[in-house]
Amino acid sequence: MNGILSIFMLLLGGHTVTVEVQEIRKTVTEYIISRIDSTERKDAMVEFRGTLSPVTVDGERYALRVDPLEGESLRGFVTVRLEIVSQGKVQRTLALSLKVRVFGEALFTARQIDRHVVLQQADVASRAVEITDLPDDFITRFDQLDGQRTSRIVEAGCLLRKSILEQVPLVYRDEPVTLIVRAGTVRLSVDAIAREDGIAGKTIEVQKKDSHERIRAVVVDEHTVQVTAE
Repeated sequence: MNGILSIFMLLLGGHTVTVEVQEIRKTVTEYIISRIDSTERKDAMVEFRGTLSPVTVDGERYALRVDPLEGESLRGFVTVRLEIVSQGKVQRTLALSLKVRVFGEALFTARQIDRHVVLQQADVASRAVEITDLPDDFITRFDQLDGQRTSRIVEAGCLLRKSILEQVPLVYRDEPVTLIVRAGTVRLSVDAIAREDGIAGKTIEVQKKDSHERIRAVVVDEHTVQVTAE
């Protein structure tokens, strides 16, 4: 069909050019690879789904342009639009279905880890794996664990994810804290006991020392919580 179209255009005095399948594949592959986070991957493979055929367009020269992909994960099944531009306009638009396979490093637990443990280097192992279908919150580097602890018991060999971690508290339950009470220009400090773990900015329950009174206060630092009286 493409050959018949080319002959028809020549008889009309026009010029056509053929975009080969190899160039389509090369352009799309290079685009996809350039958009994948290089800190996350070590290698990537783009598989085209379906059959591609050469494309004939008007003109003597052409350019290939991939529509930018915004807010879409470039792992797994992806659809891209390739525009073939010639004579100052888009001559053809191709919707291409791909599977993008990505390979890189991910962290796994080297042993069973209890709840509320701050992970050390010896607790984790880095593996080279296919990350195509891994959850988006998987962890690739040990420095991503800074200031984090396990939120539950984690089995040995488990993929480390942000969803199974939590920020290490500044204030711990049943530990003494200073409760600052502010009322206008008045500032009062009293001794109290934290009744919940708390990170900076979190509101937790504290109990005044030598009293049964409990108050909701905001964690300021590892020794201090604060409440503002209206």
